Amino acid sequence: MDTVCENMTEKYLKSIIDYVRLLAIIGILILVSAFIVTGDTIPWFLSSSIAIAILAFVNFIDLYQENNKEWKTYALLLLLAMLCGTFGDFLMAGIIYITPERLINGILLFGIGHVFYLLGLRNRSPLLIQKRENNGNQIISRNLVVWILSVIVILVIFYLTVFNPTMLEMSIGALGYGIILVTVLAFSITKWLDRLTLSYRLAIILGFLLFLFSDWLLAYQYFTDPTFLSGPYVGITYAFGQLLIQLTTYLGSRGI
Repeated sequence: MDTVCENMTEKYLKSIIDYVRLLAIIGILILVSAFIVTGDTIPWFLSSSIAIAILAFVNFIDLYQENNKEWKTYALLLLLAMLCGTFGDFLMAGIIYITPERLINGILLFGIGHVFYLLGLRNRSPLLIQKRENNGNQIISRNLVVWILSVIVILVIFYLTVFNPTMLEMSIGALGYGIILVTVLAFSITKWLDRLTLSYRLAIILGFLLFLFSDWLLAYQYFTDPTFLSGPYVGITYAFGQLLIQLTTYLGSRGI
């Protein structure tokens, strides 16, 4: 009898978590639509960022309560990354401060967030080094090539579109952040050949592509042309990118 009651309780709790997750996703889509329609981006954008953090928390609680050892560490790392992202959004908006320069604040917090994302990707499968059967280590040449090519591409794009010699220190800081971000994107691309579900692989790659585009657009506006694609485009691509990344916890753990 006790076992039956426990199973019913777990099933009921699981249903509640699934409903909360669905409501969070619907809420995120509504908030993103609101700042597209109204053009008053900051309040709606920050609200959507909080909603995505809530989604990440729900994903973690879901896997923690069912003691899913395979995926709960991944969920925790993505939650920590999203919390850094939400904190960084408030810094970039000027609501709170670490330094007087908003862009530096954003680089610091999002850089830390990408380290958590990188650890999350490593939790799913090795990045550059894998253990061999004889307990030795072996470099994954395929992943190394993808990473090197990605860094080269971002260096070229940065030099041609973002680099501003009159803002040298800020440009160097933005380049360092860009290398961290493209590193995460590169290793998300390497997941394409790993034993992960198709929906997971599509979501993680597209999510980080949108994230990279959002940050490139923000950097281009800051260093080169403030009028280029002005409007909600930075926020839209960022929000959908983060949403897709956070959905990988659900897609991967459920085998969808």
